[in-house]
Order: sequence, then C-alpha cells, then structure tokens
Amino acid sequence: MDGRVFPLLAALACAGLSPGAAQAADAAPAAAASAAQPSWTNARHAFTVQLIQLGPDNVRAFYENMGYPPKAIDAIAKVCVFGTSIRNDAKAPITYDVADWKAVTPDGKRHPLITKTQWLHRWQPLGVSSDWSILPAQQTLQPGDWAQGFTTVDLPRGTRFKLVYFWREHGTQHQATLVGPQCAAAPHAQP
Repeated sequence: MDGRVFPLLAALACAGLSPGAAQAADAAPAAAASAAQPSWTNARHAFTVQLIQLGPDNVRAFYENMGYPPKAIDAIAKVCVFGTSIRNDAKAPITYDVADWKAVTPDGKRHPLITKTQWLHRWQPLGVSSDWSILPAQQTLQPGDWAQGFTTVDLPRGTRFKLVYFWREHGTQHQATLVGPQCAAAPHAQP
C-alpha cells in the first residue's frame, strides 16, 4: 500500500461505499470525489498531518455499509469527522498519542479529540468490539511509515478550529498546529 490509498478510502466514505467496493470501483471517480472535499495539510515538520472533511451523510453511509448498528452510526454521525493521514518524514521513529491532540476554537477553548479507544468503549454496549476505521490512538511510526483513519471531535457543525498536535522524536516532544480545519456543515433538510 502507498499513500494514495487514503484518498481512495476518504472518497469511498464520501460516496457512501464500503472499502470492498473499491475493487469494483474505478479509481478516477473516487479520486475526483475526494478532491471535492475540503482538506488541510501541515507538511512543514517531520510529522505530516492531513485532514479531509467528511459530512455527516458521508459518515453515516460509510458506517451503514460497514454494517454498524444504527445507534453506533448515530453517535459518530453527530460529531465532526475527518479522514486523517499521517506520515513520519523524520530519519528516526516517532510516536504520537491522539489523546494529547486538541482542537482549539477561536474562543481559545481546547477540545479533546475522541480517540479510537474511547469510541470502542462507547460502541461496545452496542455490539461493536473492534474497528479499523478510526486512526490508532497511539502508535510508533518508523521513518517513511504512514497511517490513516478517521479522527473525530465533538464540536458544533461548521466550527473552524486549529488542530494542535504532538509527537515524540528522540525522546523530545514536538508540537505543531494545523490551521483552518472546519467541521462539515449540517446536512440540508430533505423536502
């Protein structure tokens, strides 16, 4: 797999298709669907982060196609969801912990991201005991490694924020900011 896989997965979420449908889908339309989604990237540091905005209808369709229970789908469709791609561009291993990352709103409030561990805890009573779609909560990436998955934060629809994220390299903690991400707007009411 290479770094082009994530845009395809994000496009599948936008189109409401399951990853299995990718084998039958033409990659060009999927890439075009991904290009239509707002995205933000910070590639100025050894740890690159990209967020792709996903709307609640896209998220709902993705998890419905994955067979998740309706209450689990309702829970994740209510929060801001981003397709997230990360990459270690350093010459040494780096580690991260999503629990340390914060969405800082214009009023200066720091909002924690909802980690994969927290989602599994919320979903377990609903019958969901594993998940591959959410970005791993903690991970060590070797040089050149990358990872992908959804990141989520509980903010009102349309909220713009700065993502403050951290990683460790050679035992030293580093911090960077991704300016501009915005939660998707609320879906339009159907007549």
